[in-house]
Amino acid sequence: MTESLHKMLVVVPVKNFARAKSRLGPQLSVHERAIVAANLFEQTLSFLLDTQTRSQTGFDIAVVTSSQDIAGRVKDQRVHLIFEDQENGLNAALTTAADWAKTHGYERLCVLPADIAAPDFDEFERLLGLAGSPRSLVLCPAHDFGTNVLIATPPDALPFSFGEGSFLKHQKQAAELGLDCIIAPSPSFSKDIDYMEDLSAHRHRLLGKHPHRRAV
Repeated sequence: MTESLHKMLVVVPVKNFARAKSRLGPQLSVHERAIVAANLFEQTLSFLLDTQTRSQTGFDIAVVTSSQDIAGRVKDQRVHLIFEDQENGLNAALTTAADWAKTHGYERLCVLPADIAAPDFDEFERLLGLAGSPRSLVLCPAHDFGTNVLIATPPDALPFSFGEGSFLKHQKQAAELGLDCIIAPSPSFSKDIDYMEDLSAHRHRLLGKHPHRRAV
């Protein structure tokens, strides 16, 4: 077993770009949606790698995916790859990531979606600093009551319920399991890219360029 360098693992779940961002259709073609998803992924990884060098809270980074294409993009030695044999949905992917984190000695798991519109360093640093007690959950709600950041201590503290209304579901689960639950709204991390109105302010940046194959 490879020992963790830090107590926290930040995991980014990513599915095949060609099947991502379906809610942006029919306004965008499959190819355009894939461009948006790829650019968001590269933005997220760049943000995390930069934050890792500046943050007062030590953490490691992982990507969980079943896509060979995405796996091929994860070249940076500071990013762990958790590869699934097949795609079984977001919650199954995160269960795989939580099991991997526990096996490799991590005490906390931070789930960060790859579609945050404009992640902010100070806000993320604040969210990471809220994870403290040995059985706890930090939840950052999305503007539509989804969950945009989740920090679980331990990594498998609860079964994941991402999807419509997941913020309320996770909050209920925390109460049922006796977890300390911290609700942490964030101006930056409440805004993701799900619908065309979300994309409008970022369209040129996320759709106006084609993702290039670079090592992240």
